[in-house]
Amino acid sequence: MILRTMRRFVYSITVLIACAVIVVAQDAGQVLRVSVGYNTLKNTVQMTAEKRAEVDKLGKLATEANAAGKYGDALKHLYHAMALMRGTEWTPARALSSALTVKLDHAMLEPGQAVDVRLGQIYSLDEKLEGKLAGSVTLMKMSGEERVAELKTLDAVEPDFIARSFTASIVVPEVESGNYRVMLKLQSAKGEPVTKTAVVHIERGLAAQAAGAKSYASKIEAKLKSKHQDALAYALASAQYRIALYDLANNGEIGFDRIDFQNEFKEALSILTALDKGSDPFAARRGDFRKAYLSKVDNTLQPFRVFVPSSYDGTKPYPLVIALHGMGGDENSYFDAYGKGAFTSEAEKHGYIVACPKGRKPASMYTGDAERDVMDVLADMMRAYRIDPDRVYMTGHSMGGFGTWSVAMNHPEVFAAIAPVSGGVMNPAALSKIAHIPELIIHGDDDKTVSVERSRVVVAAGKKLNIEMKYIEVPKGTHGDVVAPHFKDVFDWFDAHKRKVEAKAAAGSAKNN
Repeated sequence: MILRTMRRFVYSITVLIACAVIVVAQDAGQVLRVSVGYNTLKNTVQMTAEKRAEVDKLGKLATEANAAGKYGDALKHLYHAMALMRGTEWTPARALSSALTVKLDHAMLEPGQAVDVRLGQIYSLDEKLEGKLAGSVTLMKMSGEERVAELKTLDAVEPDFIARSFTASIVVPEVESGNYRVMLKLQSAKGEPVTKTAVVHIERGLAAQAAGAKSYASKIEAKLKSKHQDALAYALASAQYRIALYDLANNGEIGFDRIDFQNEFKEALSILTALDKGSDPFAARRGDFRKAYLSKVDNTLQPFRVFVPSSYDGTKPYPLVIALHGMGGDENSYFDAYGKGAFTSEAEKHGYIVACPKGRKPASMYTGDAERDVMDVLADMMRAYRIDPDRVYMTGHSMGGFGTWSVAMNHPEVFAAIAPVSGGVMNPAALSKIAHIPELIIHGDDDKTVSVERSRVVVAAGKKLNIEMKYIEVPKGTHGDVVAPHFKDVFDWFDAHKRKVEAKAAAGSAKNN
């Protein structure tokens, strides 16, 4: 039951429990992600009063450590509590397994290349392992237990990677191009093994391809600037981001197990070729595709995903939906995860353009820079397509549900209607800011991740403010199960509403100021 519950929202919630990672950042965002998993598990499993008391104690310790900026300790308490809830003994080996990090100098590798594997530790163990560790570094297939090559034998390793760093040098073997796992396995004389993996991509000549594409993009950028072709220059970022995926993956800044680098480079070169000829590479594109823009926040390339219905021809204004993904998701979630294309299928039927921002960090809650991303993507869509300003909408799931509320409150003049799903409002009193915006709220009454009470409180507050609301509370609905089945309700709600006079007046005032 627990496993099924977790799978239902794997794209919207990232639960990091002794998992394979390239880089582990000890920050509040990581603690937030793990605490979501802790709370979901706590609301799901059956526990004795004694065990629940211990779990609550560890949760309190995690909260205190997080407040003090001791993120490693916060993670230790959360991992410990989750092990207890799963009925797993919290041994020193398991504690080390969740604390251990594996980082390679590079994640994008070529056969024959020498690379260092560095071990780190995000928190100190309450009880250390006895004796020294022995083990190996092995190249594995992406799934299963098939070994590709033994890369290194390890011996006499001290079981404390905070007090003393540890590095193992390996040489990449000759293998077929693709993604692999570098698996580190360590074991003491007593106890179970400690295992960690890091994902790598091995392909000869890919670095040279990236460098060549980067050089071509620089030439096109210079050409567009010299001719003051600002309108075309917007499309350049979409090519540059595809090329930058190589560096982002190499530095461990993105997960790349689902990225086809050859296809991304091919797409980038297609965009650059069109720009070189003076044409907009996206002008005639319909359906589902990816774009990017250069953020003025930090001068980084930020991706977003777009859907343009087949009926769009630019002769009349079209409605736009901004869709916000959940925690741990990205710009692809509404396209690939929820119902596997069900959202864009409804968009096609109803005749809507869709844009899904990445939301910057996976646990951003769409505040700060992540909120700016949402509005920047909206601005880019308004520039690139003929959008009806009276029919701009927003929806989102989980963290995206929270973001739908907060972004609308901070930009009440923009949206004609909103549809948050499995979300909540941090400050229900602030609902007065969007009392003029029609709101469809969807929540399952069996949501173990974000309590249905979050939406019930909002609905009660909305009634006092006479807000036009429709509330769909799904009996036995879980956190993720309620999303895709209600896409039609979302688009039907948007179909029925245009931006109201109050919002237009506010928008005009903001523009004049």
